This record gives sequence, C-alpha cells and structure tokens, in this order.
Amino acid sequence: MKKRMIAWALVGLFAFSMTACGGSDAPANPDADSKGSGDSVHIGIVVKSLADQHWALVKAGAEAKAAELGVKVDVIGPNSESDVQAQVDMIDNLIGQQVDALCLAPSSQEAVLGSLQNAYDAGIPILTIDTDTTFDKRLSFIGTGNVTAAKMGGEAAAEVVGKGAKCVILRGRLGDPTHDQREQGFREALEAAGVEIIEVKAADSDAEKAMNIMQDLLQVHDKIDLVCCTTDNNVLGAQRAVEAAGAKTLLMSFDGTSNVCELILQGKVLGSVAQNPYAMGELAVENALKAINGEKVEARIDSGAEVIMADNAEKYLADLKEKAGQ
Repeated sequence: MKKRMIAWALVGLFAFSMTACGGSDAPANPDADSKGSGDSVHIGIVVKSLADQHWALVKAGAEAKAAELGVKVDVIGPNSESDVQAQVDMIDNLIGQQVDALCLAPSSQEAVLGSLQNAYDAGIPILTIDTDTTFDKRLSFIGTGNVTAAKMGGEAAAEVVGKGAKCVILRGRLGDPTHDQREQGFREALEAAGVEIIEVKAADSDAEKAMNIMQDLLQVHDKIDLVCCTTDNNVLGAQRAVEAAGAKTLLMSFDGTSNVCELILQGKVLGSVAQNPYAMGELAVENALKAINGEKVEARIDSGAEVIMADNAEKYLADLKEKAGQ
C-alpha cells in the first residue's frame, strides 16, 4: 500500500511539472494570444471615477455592448478622480483576475505604468479610453480629440463674448493630460479670437472647489466676461457662484452631461462640448473583443464631439436620457 501511494504521488508530481513547463511558453504580449469570444471572455474597464455622469455613460455603453456580444464586462472606478492609488489597485485586481483585455482611462500617467507593464507581461491586451497613456505597448486609444473639441467650444464662446473680453479657465487636476489638452484647445481658440485669459485655476473636477474658486475670482476681478471649464463638474460649481453674485459672466464647459444641458436650456450656461461617452464604452468592448480574437484594432478611434448650446440642447438631452436609462 505504501509503495502504491508513493507511485501515485510521483505521477502527480510529474503531471504538475509538465503543466508548469507548458505554462512558461505563454506569450509575453497580447498580440500573440487569441482567446475567442463568448461567455468565458472577461473584459475589465477602469475609469477615473463613477461619481460622474460622463463615466456612468461609459459604463452604460460598455454594458450594453457586452450584453449584445455575449461577453462579461466589469466597469469600475474610484469615488474620486484624484484617488490615483485606488485606480492602480483596481487595475492590479483585474490583472489578478486574469481578465482577457484591459481598458483604462488613466488618472495619472506615471502611477499606472508599472501595472500596465504587468498586464502586458501577462498577455493582456491594453486599450485606453477618454485619456491616452504614455505606455507605448497599448493597442488603441478610443476617445475625443480633446484639443480640437475644446477649440470648437472656445470658438463658439468667443463668437458670443467678442474680441477684448476677459476669460477665466477652470480646469481639472494638474498633470491630467485630458485637462491639459482641453485647456490648450480653449486657450488657442480664445487667444486667436482676441479674448484675454486672465486666470487659469485647477478645480480638480470638484463642483464645490470650483464654486469657491469662482467666488474668490469674482471678488478679485472687476470684470469676468467668460469662464471656460474643462469639465462639467467645474461649471456646476462656477455657475452657482456666478448666480449668487448676480454677475453677467457666461459659462462654456466640456462633457455635455444632462445637468449642464438643463442649465443651458434655462439660460444659465452658454454651452458645453459634448463627447460621446456612451459610444466610448461601446467601442471599448467591441475593440477589446477584436484584440482578444487577434483581429486588427486601429491605433486611434475617434468617438466624436459636438458643441451643445440653446439651439440643440433639447434634442441632445432627450438622447442622453434615453442612453442613461432615465
């Protein structure tokens, strides 16, 4: 009996060693690994935060496309865009779950690089959405051309306020490339139209912080004709400060969320550059599945943008609410 048990133990040890040796041949990059589609496919999407309608629409689009294609998708994000470490932990957790593809909107370029390298080494295809990464092995960026889109908004606002107007820019977190690009786009359009930019402040995509900053700016400057915000969260706070002060300052924003569309229809906000976050979510799942299947994925996929103002806000808002399931 003892000899028989030893023999079975040796057989098990041999089988384990063969399995371990076979695993070492797994490819170190996603291009070499095609897994097919179906219920077994698991796609992970990590956004900057889910405490914002923009990201909620990304989630809705991703889940709708996943249901259509018959794959599993997890869309997760921290409570705040400034919680960089929480986002890194979420990426690492998905890698640990051995997702078949990873889609990401990085809050910090540097903080996520180690995790992305780990994902690549594990053979997981990497795609970025909304915000691109400096990690050169990602397969595709899906999102809006932020500089071009912000220029559209800046040009529309400049046409209303005119040459010689004074403008403040309230942007998102310093170091976030999305907000760097949007600031650049607004700046280029405004300066080309002869609008003077008198202040640029980081409100970190926080409505309360934006309100407090705007209150201070209205006390410091005798005249502010226009405020351009690189995110709708900022304009929600800035609008409250402007209304409370009884100022005639106009507001242009970026994101096209339903709350801001309502304010546009009420005449309290001039406009907002609308991305298509729902389409971003759809495109993320669709192209992640292509990558998993070894199909060609374009390096740059533009999800589009348009400027929402009083003349088209009602139609856009109705479409937005339908997609958000409201």
